[in-house]
Amino acid sequence: MISLSHMFTHVFDMMNLALIPVFIDEFGLTTMQAGLITTIILLASTVSSVISGVLISKLGYKPIMVSSLIIMGISSILVSRVNSYFMLIVDLSLMIFASRLFCPPALSIVSESCDNCEQDRGKTVGFHVSIVMIGIASGPIFLGLLMYHFAWRLAYLVLAVPLFLSIIPIAAIKMTSLNTEGDKKNESEKSQLGKLPSFISLGFVLILIALGFRSIGLQGVSTFMTTYLTAEKGLSTSLSSIFYGVGSGVGIIGVSLGGILSDKIGEKRWITITWIGGIISLLAFSISPSIGALAFFYILYRIFNSGSTAPVMSLVASFTSKNRRGLGYTLYFFSTSLMSAFSPLVSAKIIDALGIWYIFPFTLIMLTFSILVIQKAI
Repeated sequence: MISLSHMFTHVFDMMNLALIPVFIDEFGLTTMQAGLITTIILLASTVSSVISGVLISKLGYKPIMVSSLIIMGISSILVSRVNSYFMLIVDLSLMIFASRLFCPPALSIVSESCDNCEQDRGKTVGFHVSIVMIGIASGPIFLGLLMYHFAWRLAYLVLAVPLFLSIIPIAAIKMTSLNTEGDKKNESEKSQLGKLPSFISLGFVLILIALGFRSIGLQGVSTFMTTYLTAEKGLSTSLSSIFYGVGSGVGIIGVSLGGILSDKIGEKRWITITWIGGIISLLAFSISPSIGALAFFYILYRIFNSGSTAPVMSLVASFTSKNRRGLGYTLYFFSTSLMSAFSPLVSAKIIDALGIWYIFPFTLIMLTFSILVIQKAI
């Protein structure tokens, strides 16, 4: 039930990006204003990560997850009624803020289930993320199909329903709270790890840096991907949204394989393979002359990118103790969101100065640098 609820909190992730061309037309936005939407959303995500990490130790998991679902449901309805650029930013930021509140407690619960069988953590986290990926993929696909006959706003109104329904099982699940859980051994460990410097190792810092630069590259190209498909390749808005969603859908394959293969051949080796594969496939995508080639290399790109998700989540867990697991994931989400927050503005500047194709070299440079850093981290 946690995985399914987590799935619904991410159903809007790619929808918001898929609608960038629509927002530009409907609200009369410049490229920079469109990029600013994503930047502010990412900053809201950064703030949310910090707040979630603080609240976990104060309130436990359940109140945070229930609050996340309630706020997301309300903000989804607000987005469906938005009539100005300012309110669009406010409502989307509130939605993503609430969504990211859910992530640290959900991932902490999943990873804690593997504390006695760490060799299976990759597969377990991979299963959880695969369920979440279904939500990420289904959002733009549902949006694209809906836009053939209805306005985009209806999608946000309809998708508020499963968010409100998810509150019921999450509220009913019995789970222990961090401020009531634990024996003397855990309390002793918590005291020893009370200071942040003793919790953070050099390897963990390098992992966060590598993931941060990777998120800069990925966010830079993903923000304007549908704009590239509509403006440069001639796809309709609805078709580009479906294209976007299918790419996320096949990512489920990458997540599932990543969880299994990283346990077999090692996290470092598998992460390196997938990150290099992602660079090669994105390069091929950027120079593809036909829609068929675009689809093939984009699918390949999404499979490779998602393939590292499970081992990365497992790495974060392996660098933290059970009592600091929530903080570990908080730092992960905080660093990636913060470092990538201004990437859409950089991409917008590149587009205005050179053209939309040049966002690809920018992304490829960031992804290459992240590979070099991760080699030193693990």
